[in-house]
Parts: sequence; C-alpha cells; structure tokens
Amino acid sequence: MESESIGTIRWTLKKSFVTGPIADIEHRLDDEDAFEHIRCPLCGWHPAPSSLWPCYAAGTPEAPFEGCGTTWNTFATRGRCPGCAHQWRWTTCLRCAGWSLHDEWYEESPRR
Repeated sequence: MESESIGTIRWTLKKSFVTGPIADIEHRLDDEDAFEHIRCPLCGWHPAPSSLWPCYAAGTPEAPFEGCGTTWNTFATRGRCPGCAHQWRWTTCLRCAGWSLHDEWYEESPRR
C-alpha cells in the first residue's frame, strides 16, 4: 500500500513538470470529428479531445515498465507517450475502467 502511495505522489510530481509536447498535442485536438471513429470496445464510450490518460503502469496489463507520468490524450498519438515514447498496447476506458488493446478502439465507421 505504501509503495502505491509513493507511486501516486511521484506521478503527480512528474505530471506537474511536463510542458511542451502536451500543449502541442492538445492544440491539435480541437476537432471533435477526429474522435468520431474512436470508441471503447467494451462499453461504447466515445472519448473527447479533452480526455486524458497518464503514463503510469501500475495495475495495467502492459508489460512492466517505469511510466514517466506524462498526461495526454492517448488517441492523439495512437498510444505513444509523448513524454517517454512508450508505445501503449492497452488503453483503459475512462468510463467503464476496462482494459482493451489500443488498436481495438478505432472503428472503420461510426456507430449509428
């Protein structure tokens, strides 16, 4: 339990110092249409340009690695962290909290 708290504190501290790449990515995410074909394969939730994921690996199905703490919209980079360049294979849904392979989030055509 203590190591989880330390990890959370470390992630929070790292997150607060990240600048450049995050601002650049957020600037490109103004268009809702860019997210039209992205949905959670488990519950159908549609992320918004403002949805953010942390590069924090504890409790994920990813192979073990040291997350860098960067927070960004994972779909802006197709799952590649702009802070450490880790290519995320898995993405968690911010609504249902389920994990799916990142590539499974991209639909060929929008749901009706």
